Amino acid sequence: MALQAGDLLFIKNQHEPMDEAIAASTGTYVHVGIAVDDQTVIHASPRYGVAMQDLAQFQAEFGQPDVYRPQVDDVATVIARAKTYLGQPYNATFYPNGAGLYCSELVEVAFGDRLPFEPQPLRFHDATHDISAYWQAYYDQLGVAVPVGLPGSNPEAMAKSSQLAFLGSL
Repeated sequence: MALQAGDLLFIKNQHEPMDEAIAASTGTYVHVGIAVDDQTVIHASPRYGVAMQDLAQFQAEFGQPDVYRPQVDDVATVIARAKTYLGQPYNATFYPNGAGLYCSELVEVAFGDRLPFEPQPLRFHDATHDISAYWQAYYDQLGVAVPVGLPGSNPEAMAKSSQLAFLGSL
């Protein structure tokens, strides 16, 4: 399968601690990036902030993505908008209007009104707690409250959009 500009690359749980916490709270997909072309991805991650990577490097780091194609006409505008955020830090708090962007937040702002995603209440639970031990420790270290219920986004909810067509795994 050849990627096209604007395709969304969804990453499944790689069983790192943060991936496990995200998967417990929201579902299988824990990361998402946007194809700039058939060899380049733009995404937001804790390690790089908002950055562009070669597809091969992205796959080596995050595994084989599932590819979804958005039903949008003006992909060039989406990519141009995403590129304006290059170099921004990762929004580690996931707070709305927090410094920088997290992965699905980048997708939201890049697509804007061309592919509106329904805001999702932020969730940080596990099977037994409203706030998992992982997330409580994470936010304690940041020195801020866990933003349970605030509006946000997550890759799992995005992948369920009726405006995305699942193409398969790379």
